[in-house]
Amino acid sequence: MAKKSQILKTTKPVVKNSEVAHNEERKPIPPSDFWKKYIPAFVIFAVLIAILYGASLKYGYVLDDSIVVSENKYVKKGFGGIKDILGTESMQGYFGEKKELLEGARYRPLSIVTFAIEYQFFGNKPFIGHLGNLIFYLLTSIVLFRVLLQLFPMKTDQKWFASIPFIATLLFVLHPLHTEVVANIKGRDEILTMLGAFIATYYVIKHNDYGGGKYRWFAGISFFLALLAKENAITFLAVVPLTLYFFRNASFSKMFYETIPLLIATFFYILLRYSIIGYLLSNGKPVLDIMNNPFADMTLSGRLATIFYTLLLYLKLMIYPHPLTHDYYPYQIPKMTWSDMASVVSLLIYIALGIIALLGLKKKTIWSYAILFYLITLSIVSNLFVSVGTFMNERFIFISSVAFCLLMAWLLVEKIPNWWKSAPKVAGMSLSSILILSIFSLGFAAKTFTRVPVWENALTLNTAAVTVSPNSARANLFMGTALFEEYKLEKNPEKQKAIIYKSGYHVKRATEILPNYGSALHMYSGILAEYYKFDNNADSLLNGFEKLLMKRNLLTITDKKNGAVYIDQYLDYLVGKPNFIAKMPGFYHRVVQNFIAQKDIVNAKRYLNKAIAIFPTDPNLIQDRMQIGQ
Repeated sequence: MAKKSQILKTTKPVVKNSEVAHNEERKPIPPSDFWKKYIPAFVIFAVLIAILYGASLKYGYVLDDSIVVSENKYVKKGFGGIKDILGTESMQGYFGEKKELLEGARYRPLSIVTFAIEYQFFGNKPFIGHLGNLIFYLLTSIVLFRVLLQLFPMKTDQKWFASIPFIATLLFVLHPLHTEVVANIKGRDEILTMLGAFIATYYVIKHNDYGGGKYRWFAGISFFLALLAKENAITFLAVVPLTLYFFRNASFSKMFYETIPLLIATFFYILLRYSIIGYLLSNGKPVLDIMNNPFADMTLSGRLATIFYTLLLYLKLMIYPHPLTHDYYPYQIPKMTWSDMASVVSLLIYIALGIIALLGLKKKTIWSYAILFYLITLSIVSNLFVSVGTFMNERFIFISSVAFCLLMAWLLVEKIPNWWKSAPKVAGMSLSSILILSIFSLGFAAKTFTRVPVWENALTLNTAAVTVSPNSARANLFMGTALFEEYKLEKNPEKQKAIIYKSGYHVKRATEILPNYGSALHMYSGILAEYYKFDNNADSLLNGFEKLLMKRNLLTITDKKNGAVYIDQYLDYLVGKPNFIAKMPGFYHRVVQNFIAQKDIVNAKRYLNKAIAIFPTDPNLIQDRMQIGQ
């Protein structure tokens, strides 16, 4: 127990107003009392998570689960892989080498370490990964509840279930925007980041209130772990002192003093990250792949207009989370300009939010705190300062959604009763507030419950994605790939034909959206080969290959074992086939001429040499050779 001299004296509120952050009668709850008193709240959170997300326990691996879990060679070493996980870039366990795919690279080892521990004890079982996510989500919700109780202490006659902390946490648990984080095993990095950041916040406040050196250690260690989960936690270097300012009347010197453990943790994290990655934000080489930097071919003006459009979507999804998708890749989010009204409206809204937040800063209003919390935690994933590799993603505002939940809870508990004082009350809460809370809670729960099954497997996920994101090249490619996997398992020829043509539709659509999408071009070449099995049309196959070979990005997709271009391997397979003997020389001649027209002499020579080796006497190929000067 803290010494009496360590306990801060009660501070009077600056202004007696429900809009002002609670500073009066501040008596943080001892840990033992918290765990005993609020068991019913924990049970409610646990039951809701089980009902909403329990189905995910039967689901498999999807999307980037292969990178961080199922096909990560370090994870498969169990305890033996932890050293490699901590000592390498986070994608190296999957690719086998350091990749410069995204700006700033990725060093997020904590969640991958937990996967390695799970693999050590249980093997490669997605059930365990999903169960872990549910448990961590529950713990995060309880910690959020605990921190909010420090900021909004219970009034003497107040029921806990009618309080700001409980209602805010309830909305957080139910919010449909969290389905991607919880139902996708890879999303654990987001959960652990928030868990660590809020534990650190808890201990900073606890030290501020009671003193005690151990709390500073706990805060620093928790924050270091949060950073190891995902670098987004660094925004709490601003959130934590802001919280002390609003809810503890802390001076600037006091805010700095209490944040020192977090600053030290950040310093050691940056040193560690730099020693492993080799740089902080950029290696000096721009990421030009549209799929990993969708702004690569945009002007600064177009980039900003597009970013503000996505920021408007974030606000909309926070309040009205429909429709939801995991895929906002090019060009589901269109390239915007400042002639597009949505971008202008978004800019004006965010300017207004900034002004409102600043106006309430001196009085320490709740709405000012919530807005600032949202803007600060959103900043690192907004694309304004560093490219995150895609236009937007629902999981990016996992932590930021706390601001919305808090603001809603404050409105329901504090403001609405003041607006409608004549409205009847139930358990100390306005009936109108209960009605609004019921609408949001039931709506959120229904949307979450129906959204979770989408994450069952690649086919269900991508079927939903192409419905909501029909203009995403990635969604269409992934849908085509998922159907191709179904095609390989199907035994009925008629069903096979229907599946492969549907797969081809989506892959071709991907190449139409993004003509130089190398992975889609490669996939489409394989589908054209499968078409030939059903239509036996050699001209159609070769014409399709000819068009694909004009896209040089196709030639970057190679077999990892022998380094050969995939389409070249199939062309070698066709040599000597009866249907192709007379057609291949003309095919190669057209391909060579296409490359010459594109002034790509390197590839023109490569395919000419390939053709001459097979058809040394063909007159057209000989003429091509003379034209190139060989």
